[in-house]
Amino acid sequence: MYNLRIFMDNKNMTSKKLNKYKNMIEFDNVFNALANEALHGRYEIENLPDSCDERVVLESLLWYGSVTFFKKAGEILALPGLPTNNFTLYGYPTNAIVYGRNGYTETVKLFIPNSENSTLVRRNTSGIVESKEGTAVFCRENELIYPFINYVIEFADKIADTYRTLDITRANIKKPFVIAAEENVIDGVKAYFNNRDNNEDYIISSGIFPADKIKILPIEVTDTNIRDCTGLIDFYYAKFRELEAISAAPATIDKKAEITTDELHQNEGAQNAIDASVVNVLQRELDFANECFGTNMRVVSKMKEEKGKEDNYVRSESNEDLQRVSE
Repeated sequence: MYNLRIFMDNKNMTSKKLNKYKNMIEFDNVFNALANEALHGRYEIENLPDSCDERVVLESLLWYGSVTFFKKAGEILALPGLPTNNFTLYGYPTNAIVYGRNGYTETVKLFIPNSENSTLVRRNTSGIVESKEGTAVFCRENELIYPFINYVIEFADKIADTYRTLDITRANIKKPFVIAAEENVIDGVKAYFNNRDNNEDYIISSGIFPADKIKILPIEVTDTNIRDCTGLIDFYYAKFRELEAISAAPATIDKKAEITTDELHQNEGAQNAIDASVVNVLQRELDFANECFGTNMRVVSKMKEEKGKEDNYVRSESNEDLQRVSE
């Protein structure tokens, strides 16, 4: 509720405190928007066991760059997990500690891929797959187990700061000046402009406004400053989505401009590499989990879906142009 208080009743706040809170709110807003987009916009995992919570799996991959699948009471569960300090010669963890939101923790024994015990599962007399060694699989999202949330934080900071710069630029258009005043009249000048900003229809002063004791220094502000900020915001969003590998299109599309398919997918090479660095690695890890648990989990990238929508946009625009020509 502090958001509401700041924007509805900020008379008792100093300018420094008010702007500090506005900076925090802007970051929170952008961070949550980007985090939700990254959580659901990059890929989804099909065929998760019913005992696994998809939200927990995706959150674990986003925040930790990994997720741990493990067997508990005959069910396959998935939670965030951190490897212990026991590793094989090639760096595979042999154990991990899994964490639940309610404070639950447990150390689980991990299956080790490419080990001397290469046959990790067998079927019992009933045909049910069961483990020979281990109870869990540690799945990486990427080779370095680098959490994507770090990119979310970085770009949320840049975008939020640019939004606040845009706010200040917009305010400077309303008040394109700096006030130079003597120390003894500063409070009076502040009170005057605060009352004016509150849209009061008249202002009562106990004395004469000290106009002769202040000097107005103009600030050069033009509409170019606004366009620079909005363009930079679009740029940051475009670069973030390039890292997400969910859209190869420019940040904004002018419907009046002639855009070719090549221009639309100008960054597709980089996005394909990013998409492959995640999907290929995660699918490899899930394949190993499938082998150990008898499941059929599969990563589905959102990039192809987005690319198809963009291609349809270009084709529909071209078809409209052809129709207009024929008429």
